[in-house]
Amino acid sequence: MAVRDTWWVNGLMTTTQIEDDEIDLKELFAALWRGKWIIFAITGICLALGSAYLHQADRLYTVTYTLKPVSDEGSGNALQGLGGLASLAGVSLPTSGSGDFASYKKMLTSQEAATRLVSNQEIMQFVFASEWDEGSQSFKQPVPGQIGSAIRTVKKALTGDEPRGYRAPDAARLAQFAKDNLSLSEDKDTGFLTLSMELVTPEDGAMFMAELTEEVDTMFKERFMAEGQGALQFYQEKLTRARSIEHREQLAKLIAQEEQKQMLASREGPFVAEKIMGPAISLGPTSPKSSLVLALSIVLGMFFGAALVLVRSALRSGEEA
Repeated sequence: MAVRDTWWVNGLMTTTQIEDDEIDLKELFAALWRGKWIIFAITGICLALGSAYLHQADRLYTVTYTLKPVSDEGSGNALQGLGGLASLAGVSLPTSGSGDFASYKKMLTSQEAATRLVSNQEIMQFVFASEWDEGSQSFKQPVPGQIGSAIRTVKKALTGDEPRGYRAPDAARLAQFAKDNLSLSEDKDTGFLTLSMELVTPEDGAMFMAELTEEVDTMFKERFMAEGQGALQFYQEKLTRARSIEHREQLAKLIAQEEQKQMLASREGPFVAEKIMGPAISLGPTSPKSSLVLALSIVLGMFFGAALVLVRSALRSGEEA
């Protein structure tokens, strides 16, 4: 579309034609309609590729595991005022239940927790199944495929970095697996912690989460038993030196609470977190989502088809001009 712009120059009327950049929608839709078979063909190709992906992709099932904190109510306020003295004495006082639960959550994906699971051969074979060799009953470097070799070659050419040597499964790699695959979400209203994983073999994921949560809880038990004895002795020593009745009563409550928690740590059962639900496995696969993949294939096919038609139409218009 073009418009004419008229003005006076040295007493003479001058008319200049200015091209308008507005898009003619009617012409645009006409171009798309003329290339409809190209759009349908490319959409069909993308849909076929999406379908092929769905036929080859592994079906992942979601496993969930829900925990709640085992807290010692009321001990936090009683410890106020003695923390500084305990620090000077080199004694670590027991923390509140909520603080233990926050540390517990962080510890689930730590290398320290993974160290306690490395000796579990069943878990290691599940996590690093592609590296396990049944013949030698040991882990070996998997033979890289053509695509993997090509990626390493391109990466080396672009970055100059030499490919890393094979590292047998250990605590660091197991901790990385937990960080990459274990999802943690905490309900702000209830304080419940939900662990979830998407796996081809959900039963192995359920075993992994059960063993991991139990080992981390046991680790907190052992830590508390080691630190709790020192705290208990600290309270008892202060009790013998306390003069005021109020101070002695406060220390007596602390000793009672400490002994109660010592009993909790020494008994069988959860110490920081206890299971309330799970492991629960989804009834059907949760990934990949077939309807989403097919819908995305259609949208991308139509987009690329329309883009190709418009580019083709623009090139023809340029040649005719």
